[in-house]
Amino acid sequence: MSRSAEALEARLSRIRARLAATSEEETGLRVMLVLAHEALRQQAQASSARPGDEITAISGPTAIEGVSPSHYAELVSNILETVARVVPAGARLLVVSRGDDALLAPGFDAAHFPQGPNGLYAGYYPADSEAAIAHLEQCRAGGAEFLVLPTTSYWWLDYYEALARHLLVAGRALHHDEHCLIFDLRTRPRGEPVS
Repeated sequence: MSRSAEALEARLSRIRARLAATSEEETGLRVMLVLAHEALRQQAQASSARPGDEITAISGPTAIEGVSPSHYAELVSNILETVARVVPAGARLLVVSRGDDALLAPGFDAAHFPQGPNGLYAGYYPADSEAAIAHLEQCRAGGAEFLVLPTTSYWWLDYYEALARHLLVAGRALHHDEHCLIFDLRTRPRGEPVS
């Protein structure tokens, strides 16, 4: 790892630690800051790659550029453990999953996001932020209560910038760590305390 990548990683670690110690009012802003730093770290990694560097890819729906099969399996395991610990049992989850059923947490009413009319993975990404928001709200009206974004999907919050803002207004960041970000989509009246 290059010095600049190490410095970015150290900085990201400090920000994650600060995020864990913040009040709910600050959490949304800090999540956006962490995600911005994560995007910078990924850009630094991509720009430091030299021609001929090997990039590992996993075949099938779990194909994530630059992630080895063992690291991906560990990521999935950590996400499932986090969901089980943080989300109320039996809750209705949406998971940005690229169609990987392994990310659909057992013990929950979990579904892929985006999804087709049959509830299965749609097979494509929303065209833009407005389409992503409309689809999220359609799923939310159908009973979805939480949205899980694996770290491999954090690019969504950069690419679908208006969706990121919408998630912070229409829901709240319930959990964030190096594995995933979980948004609570349940509405609560303004001023109602968080349980």
